[in-house]
Amino acid sequence: MNEIKVWDLQTRIFHWSLVVFVLCTLVTADILRFFGIDLVNKDAWLAFHIGTGVAVGILLAFRIFWGFFGPHYSRFSSLRLSLKELVGYFDAVIKNIRTNHTGHNPAASWSALCIIIIGMLAVISGVVVFSLDEGRGILRSLYIGFHPLADNLKLLHLGLAYALLAVIIGHVCGVLNETFRHKTGIIPAMITGKKLSDEVEIPFSGSAPLTMVSIVWVLSPFVAALYFTVSMETKQPSNMVIPVIYKKECGSCHMAFPPNVLPMKSWQVMMANLQDHFGDDASIDDSSNREIEAFLVKNSAEHSLEEASLKFIRSISKDNTPLRITEIPYWKEKHKLISQATYQRGTIKSRINCVACHKWSEYGSFEDSDIRIPRE
Repeated sequence: MNEIKVWDLQTRIFHWSLVVFVLCTLVTADILRFFGIDLVNKDAWLAFHIGTGVAVGILLAFRIFWGFFGPHYSRFSSLRLSLKELVGYFDAVIKNIRTNHTGHNPAASWSALCIIIIGMLAVISGVVVFSLDEGRGILRSLYIGFHPLADNLKLLHLGLAYALLAVIIGHVCGVLNETFRHKTGIIPAMITGKKLSDEVEIPFSGSAPLTMVSIVWVLSPFVAALYFTVSMETKQPSNMVIPVIYKKECGSCHMAFPPNVLPMKSWQVMMANLQDHFGDDASIDDSSNREIEAFLVKNSAEHSLEEASLKFIRSISKDNTPLRITEIPYWKEKHKLISQATYQRGTIKSRINCVACHKWSEYGSFEDSDIRIPRE
């Protein structure tokens, strides 16, 4: 046997970069939560999750390109996708018979193909979920018409993530089997690019432009991940004009809550009984009452396309008319990990001081990327 070059530099960079970014994406998606293990706050890591997900998409797109234009062992034509070969390979594994494949063995061929296909579907579904659930991303125009489908798409995205994880685990098990039982040196080969083989080395005669483009492409995910992670900031919503009378009458004692945090019926009930406003008399003249109620009803949660409003409404049962935002099931779920001591900090003071942590809450925006919990 001779030591020959099997894996080119671009393929090796792709492989280890994919390992890093897929791991980061799966961890920040907090898929372990579904097994009762709370590892991370996935909302706090949303920007990083989006960034690493984009990086995975760029890497998989590169691998598809490289599967047609790269060196021999990186091309799809070199994959051993015969079912007969796959059955024979697993039979050899069960019988502990060492096999010798210079490039991908049959199991690795199928796992590589599945990782590319399932991974791309997971990335695409993630882009759609981001648009339908957050109203952002390249498909954000779908938000208005299709946002009710967000939960179903989330399940699909999650299912694809689990499928991808299953394939990766199977691939790792195969690598460990080959490494420790048969000493084939698969892992070092993906670092050095060289393996022992009876085959003749096949040189890659790629052009200089192809080499340059492929190197830049396979390294670009690091830049993309950083860009999307640090740039995912929202801006002050500009479609809501807050009446001066509302700020004066309702903002003098507490934060003037944005109308899209409660249903229309809640505001109507509240405005009809201001003489007993949570134990205080907040009565105002009829003209001001009508103007404020009209503003609240017009911009209530049912009439808002903000992500928080949609989720507030979905979590409220039809026979329930909450008068406090803290009574809404979705609010309780999102704030359950925040301690009472946090609310008592001097810069917060109360659970209903939304603007202390949510930058644009006065205008009805509660984006994850805008959350800043004061330390004092």
